Amino acid sequence: MKLFPKICRNSCFRLIVRLLAVVVILPCIGFLAIGYIYMNDLLFPHPHTDRRTGNMTLRSGEFQLDAFYHAPPPGRPVILFSHGNGEILAYVKPFLQEMIRHRYGVMAYDYAGFGGSEGNPDERQSCQDIEAAFRYLTETEKIDPRRIVIFGFSLGSGPSCHLASKHPECCLVLAAAFASAIQVVLPFSLPGDRFPNAKRLSRTPSPVLIFHGTADKVIPFRNGRKNYDSAIGRKKLVPVPGADHNDLFDQLKETFWTELENFISAPDSSSNF
Repeated sequence: MKLFPKICRNSCFRLIVRLLAVVVILPCIGFLAIGYIYMNDLLFPHPHTDRRTGNMTLRSGEFQLDAFYHAPPPGRPVILFSHGNGEILAYVKPFLQEMIRHRYGVMAYDYAGFGGSEGNPDERQSCQDIEAAFRYLTETEKIDPRRIVIFGFSLGSGPSCHLASKHPECCLVLAAAFASAIQVVLPFSLPGDRFPNAKRLSRTPSPVLIFHGTADKVIPFRNGRKNYDSAIGRKKLVPVPGADHNDLFDQLKETFWTELENFISAPDSSSNF
């Protein structure tokens, strides 16, 4: 007589599992599938203009990139800056001028397809773009790699971590950086993810300075924490209380430059400043 209730319980359990699959799991799979399809468009909206605003061009594969270079004062470092995905070179010019005011050399560029640069952007191309900027600094300007500070904001953290993995002698600075593209949305990675920053940091001994707003609604603060926890080189995390994604530097003010100077000038730094 007890067999029937047991069969009913098993049937109800299977029914609940099937309902969960339909109501929860299948929509999640659909959401992820759409995310994979449109991930490149989300990462690279590539605002474009027909007018170049830099003072030079870089060759990245078959494309010409709009770029800006300002030589450093004697003995001072050069910041190789990679901007966010909603920006172009023209938009970040005031920030570049702040770098110059604080006696840094500057190399900044627009990714392929952004601003006045030719081409179409994707993960691989953006990594080629930053490599082209680095080659210009080391081969044309003859700058010691140990005097180059690789600095990535938001999307720019992806190519910056890629370059640092190839040149661990450089200091790396990350601001509002993701642990990976998928981890902007989820607290873990999945197959097919892009820009595995945290994974690269776990294999790269580059010194890394990380700034992240605790109220960042675009790239949650957990990403900055994960990047910090993953890094194996000399490292520092600077949480910025109350700062969102796009007001990070406004909230930091002069603290940003103080933290940067102290980090790259530390006695145990391998940089040649």
